Parts: sequence; C-alpha cells; structure tokens
Amino acid sequence: MSLLLCAATGPELAGLVPGFVPEGFSASAAKSWPEMTLWPMRLKCGPALCCTTGVGPVNAALAMGLALARAAAEGTPVTAVLNAGLAGAFDLAQHPLLALCHVQEEIWPEYGLHDGHSVTAEAFGFPQWQPAQGPTVRDRITLAGLEALAPVGAKPQNSAFLPCTSLTVAGVSASFARAADLRARYAAGLENMEGFAVAYACARMGIACVGIRSVSNKVGPRAQDEKDFPGALAALTRVLPALNLI
Repeated sequence: MSLLLCAATGPELAGLVPGFVPEGFSASAAKSWPEMTLWPMRLKCGPALCCTTGVGPVNAALAMGLALARAAAEGTPVTAVLNAGLAGAFDLAQHPLLALCHVQEEIWPEYGLHDGHSVTAEAFGFPQWQPAQGPTVRDRITLAGLEALAPVGAKPQNSAFLPCTSLTVAGVSASFARAADLRARYAAGLENMEGFAVAYACARMGIACVGIRSVSNKVGPRAQDEKDFPGALAALTRVLPALNLI
C-alpha cells in the first residue's frame, strides 16, 4: 500500500509534513519547492510519497495525472491520496479559523451550461465522466472517508475534523455578492482551488482520495480578524498526528 500526500504549495506541504524538506532545498525556501515532482518520505507506517501540485484546478489535475502515472511506472503505485491545504470558509461560525475540515464532497460550480447568470451542470449534454459502475460525474464528486486511510496505517481521530462540503474554483471569490451567490446555490462550507481536480483524477484511477482543509480566511472580502494564513499553515501540522501517521 502506498500513500501519496499532496498540497498545492510548498508551504502547505511543509505544514502538512513537519520536518520534511526535499533534497537540495531548504525549509526556509518552501515557496520555491518545485511543483509536480514526486518525493519519497517516511511515515510511521512506512514509506510514502509526496508532491506539490501547483495552484488551481488545471495544475492540480495535471500534477495528479503525472504523479500517479510516475509512481506506477517506478513500481510504487499509489493506493490512497491525502490532499491537504488551506481553504476559505463561507461562515466562520460553522467552520472557524484554523479548524481542520474533512471534505466529504467537492463541487466544481464552473462546469455546465452558463445562461449568463449561473451555471447548471445538469442542463449541459455532456457529463465529465460516466463510469461503468456508479453515478455520472458532472459537477460533484464524493471523497473517501477517513477510514480509507486505514490500509496505510491510519487510525483517525474523527473528532479532530469537522465534516464539510467544499467548492473548487479557478477564481477566488473576492466580493460579497459572489460569495453569497455560491453559498446560496451550493450550500458548501468551504472554497478551495484544487480539491475537485485531485479527487476527480483519483476517481478516474480507482484510488481513494481523502481531503483535509485548514480554514485560513472567510470567503469574500474579510476583516483583519477574519483571516489567519500563518495560523492555518501551522494548523496543518495537526493533520498527520490526528491520523496517527506520524
């Protein structure tokens, strides 16, 4: 069993895996760690792999395709993926700053038929994927539960994570109107930029994908006390201990 840990950026990966530094680089220069590079590492349960995908759904999809294919070609096929990073919350009362959230469903609100006001996936004649078994994938995909990491040695503390649904966007919401519209249409708790792409790549390969997000900010315009990016990066250090992987 081989686990792949992935995050969009070097600082997020450094937060997720405390003490990990790619060979030839430094911890202080995590922002410069190269994207789409597969690195070996060790967890309590044994060897694992990690990578940074780059920011946004296109980078994330490309990175996952490359990483999963490369791991298989090198004789260490990935059997589960843990995708972690920062996310904004639509309501900080429900998902407070620095909370760790287990994403149960990812939604891509930008796929489908756009009528000039909104996008409707069901109105578009082409689904993204029709698996031989299981539901058609249009703009939603279900992620794996924390128990999916048990085969790679995880013993999750479920109480450490808040359950949530997350939206994956290419353009971060920067207005009250946009944030309110997305929340009203999809009833999601979080907004991120890579989750759907990572989960979709895993689904196409038949690989379990677990998504964990640390809340770094309120979605849309926010006051100074409605964001804490350094604190959210530091909160990622709690993920692997809560899964009993380190």
